[in-house]
Amino acid sequence: MNMKKTICLLLFSLCWVTGIAQSVELIRIYTDKDCYLAGEELWVKVCLDDDAFPGNVMSRVAYVEICDTVQVRAQAKVALEQGVGWACIYLPSTMHSGIYQLTAYTRYMRNLKQNCFPRKNVAVLNTLGVSDEDNVVANDSVAFLKRTLELIPESKLMKGDKDTYGCREKVSLSWSSHLAEARELTLSVVRKDCDVKMTQPEIAFPESANVEHWVAECEGHIVTGRLEGNDLPEFVLTQLSCMGKEMKVFEGKNKGKGFYNFYTYGVNGQQDIVLSALNNEGKAYRLEIETPFVELLPQQVPTLYCQYEDSALISRSVALQLKNAMPKAVLPKGLEETIYGQLPSKTYNLDEYVRFNIVKECIAEFVMGITISKEGERTVIKMLQENNKGYNMFPVLVLIDGVAFYDHSEVLDYNAHDVHYIHQYRGNYTLGETVYGGILSLITHRGTMPDMRINSDMQMLSYEFPQDRPMFDMPDYDDEKRKMSRRPDFRHTMYWEPIVVGKTSTVFYTSDLEGVYVATLKGISAEGQKIEEKWEFEVK
Repeated sequence: MNMKKTICLLLFSLCWVTGIAQSVELIRIYTDKDCYLAGEELWVKVCLDDDAFPGNVMSRVAYVEICDTVQVRAQAKVALEQGVGWACIYLPSTMHSGIYQLTAYTRYMRNLKQNCFPRKNVAVLNTLGVSDEDNVVANDSVAFLKRTLELIPESKLMKGDKDTYGCREKVSLSWSSHLAEARELTLSVVRKDCDVKMTQPEIAFPESANVEHWVAECEGHIVTGRLEGNDLPEFVLTQLSCMGKEMKVFEGKNKGKGFYNFYTYGVNGQQDIVLSALNNEGKAYRLEIETPFVELLPQQVPTLYCQYEDSALISRSVALQLKNAMPKAVLPKGLEETIYGQLPSKTYNLDEYVRFNIVKECIAEFVMGITISKEGERTVIKMLQENNKGYNMFPVLVLIDGVAFYDHSEVLDYNAHDVHYIHQYRGNYTLGETVYGGILSLITHRGTMPDMRINSDMQMLSYEFPQDRPMFDMPDYDDEKRKMSRRPDFRHTMYWEPIVVGKTSTVFYTSDLEGVYVATLKGISAEGQKIEEKWEFEVK
């Protein structure tokens, strides 16, 4: 009897493991609208599910591409939280008029054939000129536009507080509690100035590609680097550091054939990164970053059929040009003192001490628990162990604005007048296969390593990490002073709220762009049914 139970248990475990191995991640795509002008921003939301275990999503990053049959026009990496994330993608002003294919996928989905990737067609109109690549049949027809607007059925589940608003006026929108119980729901409010006709691509049934196995990005974005050159050694110490006041250092994992993976986490947006690759003898190698995108081009796209109101499209184009000419506000970035979840054991604010010329003098005068010694021809910094019985046998990981330096003498000779903080982290830290006896982190006032030269064994480049839920910029005109501001507000997408689950109402303000607007709720109900509710109003 016990043997039968054991066999049944083994068979169940095998089936369960097989189910996990064969599970497929599924993506649903939502955009703020279907038709864009070249130069506008495209807001996209990605919802991820596991078909075998719904709600148990592995991937933390999704990739979005916008392509025509010739080339990739725009790309974005999207940070996912519990399978949901969104991004704002700038559409280049050089894009021709026509239909483009928007594709979304995860790294794990690259185990499938590429025709299984979720796709959506979007329309782009270039109002600044014509191109030989244009694939559009357009017609200025005011009568057709008004007729299509009248065909929008009145929603019984969603309603605003009135049907007509002035510019910069508050709109109160509410919907039924039944919609609030949906599994996922997205709200967009867009001006209706053109009507496009296009078919959507068919997606094939998920099928294994029978190629290299791609692991899921369970913690964050995986950056892959490839060593250049021949006769590569078996061991190369590779590191990726993000420059700035937030300390992020990652050691590469050897994947064979000169490829190294950096398993990053907690890094978002555009970052200046520093790469280094050294063998045991200190010889430097160059790392070439591999693109994480598939760059999947469609074989063909349909012709775009578009009817529009001429005056409305002109005002939209002028508003876009004014918006792009306005300076954008840059929010200050706070100081992040934690590294790998640990607070510094000791922090020195050099502005509170007598200034010395170089870092070595500062360490000698008031930084406790640090010793500087020679190991052969190398100058090595070591830190006192936490039990205070002696100095750690492992050298310290030394950082300047988050960038690791193996030649400690360079750091010791650095201009101390540029340094704001010295953070000291005691204890052993394992980075990949290397153990460090503590961390000594120097943070400059500017956070950009001023006057520090990058050695020949380092590479600095700009790299875009996943977007972490960017905020839709919507002015608040709740008082008369803000309402009378002379700063123009020409939002064509008046409002975009990617997550409205659990809510039954929202508030937003109209822009300076007059016209007819359509509020659309899209998503999936708790029962798995498609939701699409619309409500129309006018701004005068």
